[in-house]
Amino acid sequence: MKATFIYLNSRRGLIDGVRRGEEPDSSLYGALQLPEHGIDVGFHDPLLTRRDLPAPLARVAWNLRELSAPFELGRTDVVFTPLAALLPLSARVRRLPVVAMNFGLNLIWRRASPARRALLGASLRSAARIVCLGESQRIELVESADLDPERVVTMHVPIDAEFFRPQGEADDRAVLAVGKDLARDYATLAGAMGPLDAEATVVAHPRNVERLELPSNVTFRSGLPSTELRELYARAACVVLPQHDETFAFGSEGGGLTALLEAMAMGKAIVASERAVLHDYVDDGVEAVVVPPGDETALRAAVERVLGDRELARSLGAAARARVERSCASPVFAAELAPLLRSVI
Repeated sequence: MKATFIYLNSRRGLIDGVRRGEEPDSSLYGALQLPEHGIDVGFHDPLLTRRDLPAPLARVAWNLRELSAPFELGRTDVVFTPLAALLPLSARVRRLPVVAMNFGLNLIWRRASPARRALLGASLRSAARIVCLGESQRIELVESADLDPERVVTMHVPIDAEFFRPQGEADDRAVLAVGKDLARDYATLAGAMGPLDAEATVVAHPRNVERLELPSNVTFRSGLPSTELRELYARAACVVLPQHDETFAFGSEGGGLTALLEAMAMGKAIVASERAVLHDYVDDGVEAVVVPPGDETALRAAVERVLGDRELARSLGAAARARVERSCASPVFAAELAPLLRSVI
């Protein structure tokens, strides 16, 4: 059996980095472990987006690639992809089953015009399976798009628990926040950190902080290689995941999960803003301390609590690491994905 993976962006450089031990395999979604389950894996970059094009053409090519990609493939039994706006619908012409991964379809649906919803709904109904990252996301998508619930499943997003693993001694007053999703709430983090006797590092995209005045104890970093990011995780005594609430119009409903799982895999104490999808990954007071979104006072108190209680931090980190090993590591995802792929042939 052969499965072809089509990603949002090319992963060829990443695959080389994984083989050199310089990158995590998290965003390959179990592809490298599937051969252990008897599935041959291929990777395809759509032809329309292999070259840099001028801005107007690049946008057109970005959308049209989903129509053309199924016809560019050689022999394959199934396609696995987060490209769900058109690709599953296009693949029906080849009678090619598509398993789509939901990284933000719910928010796209909420913001879409009636015409776009009609097209997206037809594409989603053409998918053999849709993989959601949390049960709340699955329930909302099934109800909103009127999908067959048997075709929509929940699987934990994978993390490379070998690349990200506990190491070294942490700095007792070091706080880390990671992520460039637009649902990040670094304004609340900045307000919470200002009065604290601690040093925070924010690793994000410049657009995340362009209108913010960060306090003197908060340092901004961007574009770090994965090995350097791992070192920052290792140094941190507390990792903070500040996010806007569910009604925020930007980002995605699954935003924050990669940073959450990286911190969990590193065995770190985590303070996270409440979001429904997090409940599939952490329990409040067990693997993380969960606070109301946008609540600067609650966020500050939670960070102070974690930094001031080493036993609590140790317990949170150990439980987080154990949960990742149990249910979120890349080999675990591959072991669940393999029978799912076979089931749609």
